[in-house]
Amino acid sequence: MKKYFILLTCILFVGCSTLSKEERLALETKIDHEECLSLGFEENTEAYGGCRLTLKSIRAQDKTTQAINRNGLDNRFCRRWYCW
Repeated sequence: MKKYFILLTCILFVGCSTLSKEERLALETKIDHEECLSLGFEENTEAYGGCRLTLKSIRAQDKTTQAINRNGLDNRFCRRWYCW
């Protein structure tokens, strides 16, 4: 009985901890904003925009890398334009 209670509690916490797409996007925006400010960029400047764009690009590259690793595409032997 105790095992079932622990399992139910874990499932409940995992279900409650997931963020919606809007919440995740708002959190990423806040983190990027704070990161660029901590690096010394002033808000509403071209350099600040470049910082935000760079952080967004890094996040996109990380997602691509994770997808490649998840699908096992990184283990192929490749030569220039073809892989097998």
